[in-house]
Amino acid sequence: MYDIKPEVFAQLKEIAGVTISDAYPKDFSMLPHISFYEPSNNDPLGIKNSPLTAVAIQVDIWHNKSTGTLAAEVDVRMNSIGLRRDFSADVPDPSGIKHKTMRYRGVVDSRSGRVTQ
Repeated sequence: MYDIKPEVFAQLKEIAGVTISDAYPKDFSMLPHISFYEPSNNDPLGIKNSPLTAVAIQVDIWHNKSTGTLAAEVDVRMNSIGLRRDFSADVPDPSGIKHKTMRYRGVVDSRSGRVTQ
């Protein structure tokens, strides 16, 4: 099992003007906000002590205006660590807050730290 969350956090915290958390936002008065979590982390080979870990990261962008610019920056940052986007959608929110969800995937080799698809 490989924990990629510290790398994801390090990349996202470099985005200027946003708050970051690894959980659902608690305070929507502090927008824009980016939250992320790991929906899956498993062994793609199915062998004991496998050096490979398939990871998925979901990134949610919350903004009171537009999520487009932040989504493009998130995409660049996630790609820089080898994760590739496999889903992106605007999520309607009756409160009027703009919400975009993006999912990234990759396979991490724990021996080298290299992320592939």
